[in-house]
Amino acid sequence: MLTKRLSIITIMFIAIVAVLFINIPSTQATDCASIISSTNNDHKQALKNHPSGTDSLLTALYKVEDALFDAMKGKCSDNSAVVSTMGELQLSLGQIPIAQLYAIKALEMDNENWQAHYVFGSALNLQKKYTKGLKHLQRASELQPDNHSLLVNLCSSYEKNKQYPEAIKTCSTAIEKGPYDIRGAAHYIRAQAYKGNNEITLAERDIELAKEFGFKP
Repeated sequence: MLTKRLSIITIMFIAIVAVLFINIPSTQATDCASIISSTNNDHKQALKNHPSGTDSLLTALYKVEDALFDAMKGKCSDNSAVVSTMGELQLSLGQIPIAQLYAIKALEMDNENWQAHYVFGSALNLQKKYTKGLKHLQRASELQPDNHSLLVNLCSSYEKNKQYPEAIKTCSTAIEKGPYDIRGAAHYIRAQAYKGNNEITLAERDIELAKEFGFKP
């Protein structure tokens, strides 16, 4: 009788553990998704509220980074999206090689992670490895076709690779469909593409439009 009871308890215990095990990924995903969303919002707010290159911006970014590091020590340490988010933070901090390492690690976890492709492509471009950088930014855009901020980076990458018609087309889409705050940069980059394509009048017009949107090179 005792043996039978122990067997029942054992079966119940195994069943409970199995249920908990099945639920771990979804619980983890929810926690990580919340952390990523909060981090991205804090990151954008820091970039918006503090001038580029200032100590106050660095302080704000380090604060966001510290919070994300704490999250990575827990359940999210093996989550591709969290690792790529850390990579994007490192880009903003100017830590290009570190950003690249995070991007590579994130892609090893999930090769369909658009943010990891974006970070890797941006890091490569900043190291003047324009051909390789373009490939990753193209893939990021394929995975996130409605991300118009990403289009500005892709446009710049096309321009760096002297693919001027593609740069003009991509920047034009960002200007037409993207939010107000990216249009100045898109006009400026499109101007460089127009210059490369020897369309000087259009380039000069875009430079003026970039100024109207408050863009400063």
